[in-house]
Amino acid sequence: MQDIKNVIDIAKQTEPTIFTDEQLLIINELIKYQDYYENKSFNYIVEKFPEYRQGGSGKDYRPAQVPFNYAKFIVDKLAAWQFEESIDFNCTSEGAQNRADEIEADLYDIHQKNKMDIKLLQSAVESNISGGVTFKLKWDEVKKYPRILIRNRIETFVITEFDDYEEIVRVHFIAFEDEKTIWKQTYEMVNGICYILEAIYDVQNIKVPKEIIIPYQKLGVNNKWFDFMPVYIVSNLAQLGEVWGPSELRDLIPIIDEINKKYSDLSDSLKFDMFAITVFLNAKIPTGPDGKQKLIGRAGAAWKLVTDGPIDNVRPEVFKLQSEFQYIDPLKYYIESLISALFKFSECIDISPQVITGLPALSGIALKLLFAAIISKTNRKNTAWKEKLVEIYMGTLKLKQIYEGYDIPEDLTIEIITHIPMPANELEEIQVISAKLADSLISVTTAMNSIGIQDPEAEIAKIIEERIKYDKALNLDQIDNPTINKSGNPNNSSIDNQNI
Repeated sequence: MQDIKNVIDIAKQTEPTIFTDEQLLIINELIKYQDYYENKSFNYIVEKFPEYRQGGSGKDYRPAQVPFNYAKFIVDKLAAWQFEESIDFNCTSEGAQNRADEIEADLYDIHQKNKMDIKLLQSAVESNISGGVTFKLKWDEVKKYPRILIRNRIETFVITEFDDYEEIVRVHFIAFEDEKTIWKQTYEMVNGICYILEAIYDVQNIKVPKEIIIPYQKLGVNNKWFDFMPVYIVSNLAQLGEVWGPSELRDLIPIIDEINKKYSDLSDSLKFDMFAITVFLNAKIPTGPDGKQKLIGRAGAAWKLVTDGPIDNVRPEVFKLQSEFQYIDPLKYYIESLISALFKFSECIDISPQVITGLPALSGIALKLLFAAIISKTNRKNTAWKEKLVEIYMGTLKLKQIYEGYDIPEDLTIEIITHIPMPANELEEIQVISAKLADSLISVTTAMNSIGIQDPEAEIAKIIEERIKYDKALNLDQIDNPTINKSGNPNNSSIDNQNI
């Protein structure tokens, strides 16, 4: 990000230019969103409102800058609702379910090797900031497993079919090694086969490679070529015809600016009210040989002005300039309204789960109503994410197929299961699931998936194994203690006599 920011001016001056005017506008916009996420909002506020600039403006005081990082809070909260809890897989195949179960276990292994729990959270953050994120697949020749790499939107340039934006024909990845050298990697689909080119260029001559790292060639091995592009664009709620979606901060930045300005104004108003301006009326201020005032300004200081005498027979006065404007209540209402609008437009709930800790247990319906907006937004986001994640993990299996001869059933279906970290009435949830199981409305596997058990089949196997173990232990106790009947009571106990 910083490398691109530093080199934009240089790149713009080169012939031919690296970026078009439209691309430069997008890059600057993405840099702005990232700056707000890093709490650098006043870099932009002072451009529009110079009165908040600190230093260099001829002011006798230093204006307050109080940045509240609402941008990071909202972006991180939305990302957490998507991937705070690990995703699960459910693989099915009508003709080869046993093989599908094996593939499901392999997907968990690929997920863990790539540390995808962390990467998905990071990717969701990036998508919320910039409007999208890129996943790239690569085969690790040393460790022999498919790697899932994440790239920022600002480094990814996508070219689609003219009349079919869903059909990606070329993707460029760009990074700057220094101010004079640019690295570029290109994936391109030609006649159903994916090609790759990787080279280093001089920024002043981007048409001719300075050094070729990977020559233009087909992707694959042993005449098994990639019939798909191992690059996946996940957009943030993109509109029809868009490759990338909008940043979550696009509509929030004006509100964030206004909140930060008002808190800064409040800070200055407190300072001026606490340290009120001293006014000398009709009085000569004594000065020393150096021309500087002799009066010492400190808390509780008092001045004697007799030596200077009155001016034109007018009695001198000294007093503090105090504000009489009652602004606290209107300002408080204004700031609260801005914060409310901020969370309303972001669809992010403005209370954390900790706020309702200690309240009486809420029903599942009440909790869903409380978190309705963010649940809806998370579900909308996950609709796109689930579909892309299916393609990504299917792509990892295809890599294994090309490089290892991995067997994939033709009718294999991969389901991605996400879990929303919504506070729940767990007792009520278990009661509902138990009722559904008793009425045969759902399977045990589905029930376990719904409560977040990562591998339901393995958990069921453990339960069966434990039951067999307990049954064996109980049978041994009965053999060793023949006086104990199946009910656990002595044969001649009073209870048995009563039952007889």
